[in-house]
Amino acid sequence: MSLNYVLVINSDITQQGSYSGYQFACELLKQGHQISQVFFYQGISNTNGLVSIVSDEVNLLSLWQSLAAAHKVPLISCISASLRRGVADEQVAQEQKLMSHNLADGFALGGLGEFVTASAQADRLIQF
Repeated sequence: MSLNYVLVINSDITQQGSYSGYQFACELLKQGHQISQVFFYQGISNTNGLVSIVSDEVNLLSLWQSLAAAHKVPLISCISASLRRGVADEQVAQEQKLMSHNLADGFALGGLGEFVTASAQADRLIQF
């Protein structure tokens, strides 16, 4: 039986929780489940296109981007949490008169309303 999941990432890109969330997402998809959304709330560093990964570390940003592209999984960065942590897309950067934008490709800004709607329609909500 295929289930619909929403994943919430509260862990920083350098923490095990973020990588565990990615691995869990891969396993869900491998087993034929659906992921209607990965919502980055406190784990905003996962969505920052300016994060520089050293060569001997896992490039989790790239892994999330590949997962989204291959499986059409929406990667949503909470807009209010993102702005508090200095992450913005091009449109918001212009509106807020910021110097530049740095939301990584493959991610979109979204609000808690989108998250609540996706969660209400999901069979399971899992937090990392």
